[in-house]
Amino acid sequence: MAPIGIAIVGLGGRTMTKTLDAIISRPEYWKLSAAVDPVETCRARFKDRFPTVPVFQTIEDLLEWNDCDPPRPVTSVYVAIPHHVYSHVMPGLLTAHLHVLKEKPAATTEKELVAFQDLAQKNSVALSTASQRRYGHALARMKEWIHLVGELHTIEAKRKFCVSDLAEGWRARAALAGGGAMCDIGWHLLDMVIGLLGIPSQCTPRVVYSRLSYVRDSQEHDCEDSAEISLEFPSSYDKLSAYLSVSRIGHKKLEEIVVTGTKGVLTFDGNDVCVHFEPAARKQDLVYNTVQDKASQTDIEAMFQMFYYQVHNAQHGVLPATDNLFSLHRAQDLIVTRTLQAIYQHAKFQKSRQKQNPSPQPSTEKTAGSQRPPLQLRMEWPNINEEVEDAVSAQLHEDISIYGSGGVIGQFEKMFKDYHGLEASHALLHNSGTNALYALYFAAGLMPGDEVIFPVYNFHATCSPAMHFGITPVFCDAAEDGNISASAIASAITLKTKAVVVTHMWGVPCDMFTICSVLKKWPRVLLLEDCSHAHGARFNGQLVGTFGDGAAWSLQGQKIITGGEGGINLTKHADFHYRQLIFGHYNKRCRSEIPSDHHLYEFSLTGAGLKNRAHPLAVALALNQLRQLPNFLAWKTKYARQLTTQLSTIPFLEMPATDTGLTEPAWYAFTMRFKGAKAPNGLTRELFVDKLIARGLHDVDIPRSTGLLYREPLYTNPQKLLPYLYTREHFKGPTNQTFDNAQAFYNEAIKIPVYATAEGQKATNYYIEIFLDVAATTTEWLTQDISSST
Repeated sequence: MAPIGIAIVGLGGRTMTKTLDAIISRPEYWKLSAAVDPVETCRARFKDRFPTVPVFQTIEDLLEWNDCDPPRPVTSVYVAIPHHVYSHVMPGLLTAHLHVLKEKPAATTEKELVAFQDLAQKNSVALSTASQRRYGHALARMKEWIHLVGELHTIEAKRKFCVSDLAEGWRARAALAGGGAMCDIGWHLLDMVIGLLGIPSQCTPRVVYSRLSYVRDSQEHDCEDSAEISLEFPSSYDKLSAYLSVSRIGHKKLEEIVVTGTKGVLTFDGNDVCVHFEPAARKQDLVYNTVQDKASQTDIEAMFQMFYYQVHNAQHGVLPATDNLFSLHRAQDLIVTRTLQAIYQHAKFQKSRQKQNPSPQPSTEKTAGSQRPPLQLRMEWPNINEEVEDAVSAQLHEDISIYGSGGVIGQFEKMFKDYHGLEASHALLHNSGTNALYALYFAAGLMPGDEVIFPVYNFHATCSPAMHFGITPVFCDAAEDGNISASAIASAITLKTKAVVVTHMWGVPCDMFTICSVLKKWPRVLLLEDCSHAHGARFNGQLVGTFGDGAAWSLQGQKIITGGEGGINLTKHADFHYRQLIFGHYNKRCRSEIPSDHHLYEFSLTGAGLKNRAHPLAVALALNQLRQLPNFLAWKTKYARQLTTQLSTIPFLEMPATDTGLTEPAWYAFTMRFKGAKAPNGLTRELFVDKLIARGLHDVDIPRSTGLLYREPLYTNPQKLLPYLYTREHFKGPTNQTFDNAQAFYNEAIKIPVYATAEGQKATNYYIEIFLDVAATTTEWLTQDISSST
């Protein structure tokens, strides 16, 4: 078999010693044909050792040289570069039909790995991960002997090193390395455990416990230096648990695996593999020393030999997809990557000499003792602290079902009404924001045939409840900020219009001056506000929800004021309030609040047959949040301004307006627009967001469920779902008009969270850092200048 031409991408210290030694030691397998590194000193060091081998500054230089010299000198590549650059480099190598052996981890996320594997399969090339222990003699002997210890009970695995300077190099930065000790030396340990058990690809260990620690917090590294992990395994190993411990701060190098079974113990201490049988078995223990085998072939040499056979087979018609061992390693990479991702997602982050924060936030600060950034960043909301737990616990022991307006129900409604400064108004809680809108539409007296104007760019819950009254939805285009356009409203109003519903999208108030001016010409048209995103938002100093005839807020999930589930109405009309009571708050409350001489009073016992009451435990949580609303808004406004100032330097991102003089957004979310015309060729919104998520910003989102409503079947063919209200003959549905502004906003929107507490400063800094870095490195890559990143 002829030697295969191989190039080295990344000329770090380990590559220049062990890797290159393994390659040149087998000239019958490999011909060192080229190298790539953006750092001049690394290229010079390589050139001193291999003066006749071409060395390039960029991947593009290598590929151009390789294609201009047929037959191609290089058909395989070994890649050892900072982890965050893999997503830039790998696609180009694989699409150039080069076989790739890359340093671990296989990828930083499962999604990234699947993309790499699919690209390799599409181009019929081999893609392998350089996890040396996978190919070594120790793991092979452990696999051979593991059945001797009987039914498996526990696996304890440890790997520790002593790193004197944790702040040195790119591995000290989570944003560059993808994590710390766990994704570095922990990858090898996890790979050995998974490989030893031979878990099927469809099964993934469950993370029971994950603690990532910053023990040496006096050093300027921002990723964990130690990790303690507990795993449970799939059904085939239903009695097996694994405990992993990794550290970069061990007092000496340590590698140890202990597998305990019903008939004995299998161990590996870095040199010897042993089986210690239970005493009752009266068997001689087995011992296998790996040192002697390593003298003939090291693990890294065995790895390159295996890669050679994979490449050779692929070049001779045995496709990687049909190679059994290759397929096994592909599946193992997926399991290890999936498990590692879950370890970071479930991690509790802990640092020394300081009380652990129950929900730590990341930091880009480099001062001693600063909070360290987790690999996978997610906003936890609401912040469940001791005060929240006490409030809900107290309510649990006080009352868990309130029929009237007493207790926590009345407290919340009064505080909410007082906050909005409307003493003569009426507030009413519901069990969801959707039902609050449902009750509001009932109160508005919507009837079959009434036209109701809605923003076309919206979440469906604003419009959907109104369909149960047989109305005809009329959709209006958006303004530049994504909110409903006042001029579109003016064009859409007819004599059949019963109401205009506005939604303050993402917490940004609509242009209420112009909208109210339009409606002054139509005094019989009701103005209703959906404020689900906009708790505490103001337009020209006036709180949203107080401009029209009635308003509804959601208290669900991630809303600024949340009870987990819930909703509330506010109206200045007593009749609206009575109708909302009758709609879903029957008996006691209706009897106590609806005047006995009112025409609805006779329905007090039964109401309209629905039950919309809010749960007191949810309201207790929401009341705690409502009391903090001014502070929440102050922090959100501060962080939104920081995001706008810093991210506006990215030329292809357009920021929302933060200081218009009229609007004071609530910043339920920070929604920017991706301007493709200003982005580098090849950079799409989806690609940009994928790269941000791959760097740990998991709350970065392209809003899909919030979109253009006019195409949804509920509004185009309601007779199929609500035949008792609609018929095809009488319902024509929305017209075929276009909604250019709304469509453009939908096509360009990128949404990120805005934090609401002091602790959010560190998270905001981290968002800014990663956005700027991803924008810069991606731009460099797509403009064929990745030398500063690789």
